[in-house]
Amino acid sequence: MPSVYIVLKDDQGNPMPDTEQFYPLDGSCDTLNQIEAAVENLRKQALPDLEQALLNQAQERFVAEQKKGAFTVNAAK
Repeated sequence: MPSVYIVLKDDQGNPMPDTEQFYPLDGSCDTLNQIEAAVENLRKQALPDLEQALLNQAQERFVAEQKKGAFTVNAAK
């Protein structure tokens, strides 16, 4: 059974924490119909997971930047 392994990487090519996903494809993928069905199922499974991982990373960066900005403002006073 074929499978897909997805790892999100940052701009420097380093794997992002907790973003590795493994997706076994349904069926044997011997015919065009089987391949199309497997890819469609993969899309339905993987895209929400990828979106969630990217949103989590963006939120972590935002919070870190906000904390850094808060310390900078407080230090200037």
